[in-house]
Amino acid sequence: MIMNLIKKQENKSADFRKQLVFEVKDIDYTSTDKKFLQHAIDVVNDHIADSEFSQTDFVDAMNVSRTVLTEKLKSLTGFTPNAFILNARLTLAYKLIMEEKDKMRVSELAYSVGFGDAKYFSKKFKAKFGKSPKEMMDEKPPSVLES
Repeated sequence: MIMNLIKKQENKSADFRKQLVFEVKDIDYTSTDKKFLQHAIDVVNDHIADSEFSQTDFVDAMNVSRTVLTEKLKSLTGFTPNAFILNARLTLAYKLIMEEKDKMRVSELAYSVGFGDAKYFSKKFKAKFGKSPKEMMDEKPPSVLES
C-alpha cells in the first residue's frame, strides 16, 4: 500500500518533468497540490525575464518558508526551487525557438527568459534538450513568407 503511494508520487513527478509546456494539467494532483503548483508556476512566469529573480524572491512570493517550498516542490515535481525556475526558463526558451518565425540571437533569447549570461544559458539548454539553442534554431525549417 505505502509502496504504491510512493510509486504513484514518483510517477507524478516524472510526468511533470517531462511536460514541455510549463503549466498544471493532466496530472492527478489533489486540489491543494494543484493550487500550490499553479501558484508556483504563476510566480515564476511573472518573473521569467528577471535575471535577478532568486530562490529568496520565490520563497517570499509564495509566502511560505524555504523548507516548505523546497519539500513541496520536490515532492510534486522532483525539482528544487532553483531547478524549478531554471526548468521554466529553459522550457520557455524552447517554446520561443519553436514559435519564432525569424531567427533571433542566442543572447537575446537568453536575456528574454531571465539569463544574464548567454554562454551559461546555452550550456543549460544543451544539457536539457540535447542541442544548443543555435543548433536548434539552425535546424528549424525557414518560415514560409506569406504574400
